[in-house]
Amino acid sequence: MAIARTIDRRLFFVLDRTFLKLAQAADRTLSNGSGVSRSQAAVLIYLGYHDGCTLSELAEGTGRKNAAISGLVDRMEAADLILRKQSYGDRRQRMVFLSDKGWTMREAVMLDFRDFNTKLTRGLTDAETAAVMKFLALSVENTDI
Repeated sequence: MAIARTIDRRLFFVLDRTFLKLAQAADRTLSNGSGVSRSQAAVLIYLGYHDGCTLSELAEGTGRKNAAISGLVDRMEAADLILRKQSYGDRRQRMVFLSDKGWTMREAVMLDFRDFNTKLTRGLTDAETAAVMKFLALSVENTDI
């Protein structure tokens, strides 16, 4: 007979609750700072490292589905945060770039999250932070997501 464990000891539920609380805190941080959404912030940060990527690469890099990224890119393009340009090598493919306004907004988002990440890792050593990062990366791989 299996022994029932409280919900607080089941790792998925602890992670789920933690994610929800962190997402709410991130939303507040962005709302009080740069004013962009978490999804837009993810795109701005990703493009800062991978400017000129494809929509599929952007979706993969931000953890979103292709259909969701298309609408998000449309809204961000309308807000003049990003630009879409035709690929030089493949005319069927469009590349996504940060606009000048997008680069400026990305810097604001990076400042928002610099303090957020510092608070998030308060009390952890560098080794403990590395262990958390390793766990999170492996947990995705281990569940074949």
